[in-house]
Amino acid sequence: MTLNQETTLKSYKKHLKDDIKSILDNFVEILKLVKVDLNENSHNYLNSSRIQENYEMNVRAANICRAAQSISKLIYSIKQFIIINDFPLINEAISNKTSYFKVNEIDNKLITLRDEISSELFDLEEDFYSSIIK
Repeated sequence: MTLNQETTLKSYKKHLKDDIKSILDNFVEILKLVKVDLNENSHNYLNSSRIQENYEMNVRAANICRAAQSISKLIYSIKQFIIINDFPLINEAISNKTSYFKVNEIDNKLITLRDEISSELFDLEEDFYSSIIK
């Protein structure tokens, strides 16, 4: 594996770890916000606090969605990386197709040759049986 491929794989691992950590951290923070503190009795504090907590939960949910989308894109990139850099598999497929087409080409040439020989043989037999010298 080349140095460029190794750095790409390390980059993929780092992105995956960061996105999973982001999902986990945001989820934990949402759970902390959902917890109700019964010691806070002020009605005004509850309303302003709830509005702020609601906004924070929305932001954290959006962060979770962004991280999930990032993981989906990362999976697509990894699939492309594997397809593009899997040279042994590609080489094997190319050699199989090449041998298949060579076999077909040889078969077609043999069929053409057989037809030509058959036609020439028929002409020779006709000439032989119709000739004066038998």
